[in-house]
Amino acid sequence: MVLYQEEKGKTPMFGFLLVMPLVIIIAMGNILKRRGFYSAADIAALSKTLYWVILPLLLFRTTYISGTEVLAQPNLLISVNICYLMTVALSWSGAALFVHKGDIRRVAVSVLSGFRSNNIYLGFPVVQLAMGEAGLHLASIYVAVCTIFFQVISIGAGEIALNGRITLKSFVSMGKLLVRNPLVVSCVLGVGAALAHVPIHFVLDETMKLVSGAATAVALLALGGTLDIPRMGRVFEIIRRTWFDIIIKLAVNPLIMWGALLLFPVDADLLRVTVMLSSMPCAVNCFIIAKGMGMDGEYAADLVASTTLLGILSIPAWAYALGIV
Repeated sequence: MVLYQEEKGKTPMFGFLLVMPLVIIIAMGNILKRRGFYSAADIAALSKTLYWVILPLLLFRTTYISGTEVLAQPNLLISVNICYLMTVALSWSGAALFVHKGDIRRVAVSVLSGFRSNNIYLGFPVVQLAMGEAGLHLASIYVAVCTIFFQVISIGAGEIALNGRITLKSFVSMGKLLVRNPLVVSCVLGVGAALAHVPIHFVLDETMKLVSGAATAVALLALGGTLDIPRMGRVFEIIRRTWFDIIIKLAVNPLIMWGALLLFPVDADLLRVTVMLSSMPCAVNCFIIAKGMGMDGEYAADLVASTTLLGILSIPAWAYALGIV
């Protein structure tokens, strides 16, 4: 894509301009929600369509195209798990010993959210805008290789931080969630179909391609509709409360990922995409998971809001540092 290929575009200002179309669409979704054009049910329907229809088709198609390439990424698998475990260790120790000392519910949020990036609503749109279909292809490889470990390590570590242990019941629940997760299932089916050389008719392929094309717009509109703007308006207050976890999520986690990928090398573009996805703000579902598990839900909401707001600056900074723009 031109934005990615032209050296003359590689400036910090151009990186900032890269993220502005995303910000505009997010703002559009929020304005439409606040003005009553979208109801809460409409936003839920957009998110449901994205999660259960659009993204599964996108991931199936791209992992099918990738084929055995997904299975030929041992270094990626090693690197991301090193990153996940190191991020958990740093966020846990820092939160428990210093920043949130004595507040177990808030420590658990730090552990849960340290590497849970907003890949669905922001990561994929950013990569697609900067690198086009090639970027989405690489992002899909990352998701296919890492989703199971991403879910198990973050939720499992969060529960251990909260309760001191992980129960058999919660372990079984995590397994059920993974089996029912359409993103996990679509990646497995895509790789399986490729390995089995199952032919995909061009009509079906074009159908999946057209549906997948809606991913960016739907994701950003849905994100805008779910953001609590009045909460984000207290920007200085929430940054003061969440500064430690902001640094972990927007700076430390992607730096660890970058270092791990240099230690266990992968293709240069795959490295860029993986680190870029790692640098995304906290996933919106951090709030939902934290609240459901009995963690500090209000703090999790503040963390999602603060990292999303500061992502306007951190996303172009990382894109420039990685040479994506």
